[in-house]
Amino acid sequence: MSRCLPIFVYGTLKRGEEREGMWPHPPVRVCSATTRGALYDLGPYPAMGQGEAMVEGELWFVSAEDMAATLAALDAIECYGQGDVDLYVRQIVTCRDEQGHEHSAWTYFYASEDDLKDARRVTPNDDGVCRWSAAS
Repeated sequence: MSRCLPIFVYGTLKRGEEREGMWPHPPVRVCSATTRGALYDLGPYPAMGQGEAMVEGELWFVSAEDMAATLAALDAIECYGQGDVDLYVRQIVTCRDEQGHEHSAWTYFYASEDDLKDARRVTPNDDGVCRWSAAS
């Protein structure tokens, strides 16, 4: 059984991005948040690897009764646990929301960090935070 944690998204599943409408259930709440990692721009979507940079995204809080269906839908979108080779892997990270509160949350890391060595790294803006958007 998957723990009922918020879900940290940093790419196409954020509000205003291409896959926002693919969430199977409306969230209870969404807020801006950050976590530590290394953010890469793969063109149509980003990837996050292990790292110490500050990565901005959103925490989506889903009701407990919708959690299993939500994670199943997102796992399919992120190609996690769908076959022999995962594109992303779901892990728990620590996030900090806009009020400074810490949350444990699910997020998706790129499964093969070796494949990211030639990818364009998203560097921090003047505020020290890495951000990805399809519009940029």
